[in-house]
Amino acid sequence: MEFVCKKSIRFHHCDPAGIVFYPQCLVLCNEVIEDWFDEGIGVDFYKLHADIRRGVPMRHLEVDFIAPSMHGDDLTFTLVVNRIGNTSMDITTTAAMGDEVRFRAKQTVVWADLGGAPRATPIEGEWRERFSRFLASS
Repeated sequence: MEFVCKKSIRFHHCDPAGIVFYPQCLVLCNEVIEDWFDEGIGVDFYKLHADIRRGVPMRHLEVDFIAPSMHGDDLTFTLVVNRIGNTSMDITTTAAMGDEVRFRAKQTVVWADLGGAPRATPIEGEWRERFSRFLASS
């Protein structure tokens, strides 16, 4: 299964020419991860950090910028989990307008214990089950 959400490109995402400034693509990807936790995983992203004391800091990132997005575009974002390891996950987020892919981000995020100095921790059974629902092969 994949997680899908829509986002509109706003003025603050763009450079003076009205084209999305490339670092804003990463901000949008982070918003999609927050939405995925809220709507797909079923836990508020803030509560994940503040109350449950878990987080998903990024360890590795690759981005392909395929076509520009412009102010006013309505993009569809698709998130899939490609791999769930012991303490990390590989996630791919794709942004498209209709059939045209605009950018694709491949991220490795670490399942982190925030109870002290942040450190990688094993992905427990309940969390592994929740994340597994979004495996690309599912």
